[in-house]
This record gives sequence, C-alpha cells and structure tokens, in this order.
Amino acid sequence: MPKVKPETLAIRREEILQAAEICFARQGFHQTTIQDVIKQSGLSAGCIYGHFTGKEELIQAIGESRHGRDSALLALKDPPDDVLQSLRSIARAFLGDLQKEEGLRARRVALQLWAEALRDDVVRDQVTSGIRQPIALIVDLLRRGQRSGAIDPHVQPRGAARAMVAMFQGIVLQRLWGETVSTAEAMHAFDIFLAGLAAKR
Repeated sequence: MPKVKPETLAIRREEILQAAEICFARQGFHQTTIQDVIKQSGLSAGCIYGHFTGKEELIQAIGESRHGRDSALLALKDPPDDVLQSLRSIARAFLGDLQKEEGLRARRVALQLWAEALRDDVVRDQVTSGIRQPIALIVDLLRRGQRSGAIDPHVQPRGAARAMVAMFQGIVLQRLWGETVSTAEAMHAFDIFLAGLAAKR
C-alpha cells in the first residue's frame, strides 16, 4: 500500500480533533461516542482509529490542542514597551476570543477538561500546565514592570498573576452559563485592577 504523506496525516488528525471538539462541546465527553465523531467528521472508523485508540486518547489530544490556541492568544505580535499595555493586549485577545463561536466552543470543552482533571492524571497535568503558562508570562511582565518602575514594588507578581487568570476563568464560566459578558465592561474592571498594581507617581 502507498504511504500516506505526513502532511496528509496531520490534516486528517486535525479534522478528527475539530469534529471531536464539536461533539464534545455539544454533548459532553461522556455522552459522545466514537460513532458521533465518525459521523461529524465524515471519515471512516478505520481513519479515526488509525489516529486515536479511543475516546480517552481523543480527550487528551483535545487538551493538548487547547494549549496551542491559548499560546497563540498569549503571543504579543508587537510587545509594547509599556507593561500595563501588554497586559491589556493579552486581556483583549482572550475576551475577544470569548465572543467568537469557535472560541466559545473551545471554552465549553475546556470547562469539561477542568472537571475531567479531577479523575484523569494526564488531563490534570494538561490543565495545570495550561494555567501555569499564562501565570508565568504575567509574572515575567510584572517583574519587568517593577524593574522599570511601572509596577508598584510591593506587588507580589505571582499572586497578582493568579488573580488575573482567576478573573478570566470566572468570566469564562459566566459566559458559558449564558450570561451576557461585555468586553468593554470587563476591560474597564481589568483597568481598575491594573491601576492598583501601577506604581504610585
């Protein structure tokens, strides 16, 4: 049999993951079957099982792919010299993504991953790793801001970073519960939080 090109395999894998994400967002992990993913993807069972041994492996792969999406949101294309502006840019990127259907679907799945992390060690490692990444980035920005004099030297960077991440997680939950979340209002609240971190002039 002819060998399948690596790029074709990568495309098929991504198609399967997208189909699985749609199913998981619509029905949840435990109500979704591999047959549902096969139907959603339009691919054969052989193709699905050629990439993933079963649903557990699909769930873990979804967790991995979610990190890639969040990493892209965290990446500042043109990092401003102003640390506070950098933090605002990150917040706007996440809040903007939450207003898109694709972003909202990814968060629906992420919420299920949070619950799954209570029983699956692999998923828990993925979830906690996914939280550590933005915390580390924010800690680095805050420390840089303290060195430049933009951030109050009494601020504890790690505690402040965790509070910022928790703020976004809370907004995600409210949005998933069907609450109206205004990006402008959320950014206003975030600016108040940032003002408390800024060095007193």
